[in-house]
Amino acid sequence: MKKLADDILAKIGCKNTKPRKAVIEVLESTDNPLSAEDIFLRIKQLGESVNLSTVYRTLDLMETKSLVSKTVMSDGKARYELTVDGHRHHLVCTNCHKSVPIDFCPLEKLEKDIGKKNDFDITGHKLEIYGLCPKCKKE
Repeated sequence: MKKLADDILAKIGCKNTKPRKAVIEVLESTDNPLSAEDIFLRIKQLGESVNLSTVYRTLDLMETKSLVSKTVMSDGKARYELTVDGHRHHLVCTNCHKSVPIDFCPLEKLEKDIGKKNDFDITGHKLEIYGLCPKCKKE
C-alpha cells in the first residue's frame, strides 16, 4: 500500500509525508467512509505518530485535490473515502450509522440526460440512501 500512497501523492503533486501516506493507507484499507477521528485512531494503532489537526489538514488538502470525498452523515459527522477509483454511493443506517457502498452509480445516465437537456456541465453528484440495516431491523 505504501507504493499506492506514493503514486497518489506524486500524481496530485503533493509532498510525500508520513502523515499523508498514513491517511491514504488507512482509507485504502477500508470499504467504509471514516471520520477524521477514526482515521487518527487507526494511524495511532499502526504505531505512527500524528496529531488530529494534521489528519484534518491532510483530509482538507486531499479533498481540494479530489483525492477524497467528504460526506456529512445523518449523525452530523463528516466521513471521508478515497476517490481514486471514482466516486461511490452508500446505503446508510439511520440507527447505527453503518454505511454500505453501492457497487454501481445509478445516476450516470440521469446526470448526462439532465446536463444535456439543460446545457449544464455537471461536475459531480452524491447519493445517500437512508434506512435500517438488517441488524437494526431485527432489534
